[in-house]
Amino acid sequence: MISAADIQSQMTAPPENLERLPAKTMGQTEFLNLLVTQMRNQDPLKPVSDTEFIAQMAQFTSLEQTKEMSADLQQLRQSYNLTQGTALMGKPVKVATGEKENQVFTNGIVTDIKVNKDGDVSVILNGQTYDLDSVIEVHSDTP
Repeated sequence: MISAADIQSQMTAPPENLERLPAKTMGQTEFLNLLVTQMRNQDPLKPVSDTEFIAQMAQFTSLEQTKEMSADLQQLRQSYNLTQGTALMGKPVKVATGEKENQVFTNGIVTDIKVNKDGDVSVILNGQTYDLDSVIEVHSDTP
């Protein structure tokens, strides 16, 4: 007969706080491995049709291309913003900050531009940094 002491001696303390890892998105390799496993384990009397297989591959390919296009568009936007910021160097501009009711307008000449780690471009005028999106007027540097 097993006693309560025997059962307690077999029990271990619960694990301390375990970190929950975020779910990993499925990449091309994982998808192909899953597809091969599915084909190996399919019912021989009811095999997956070619059209289902092709549809799954087409969906995956479309998703991968969409991801790549999104990354390319992000790079293009960053490059465009850098070009815009560079074109403002030495130009008198007007920037608006704050909400509509409490907007503050500042005039000055763009002396520098700054690009943060995310690729966002800021302009520097009068020693202050402003988002490129806050520029609302650009004036000609010739009177």
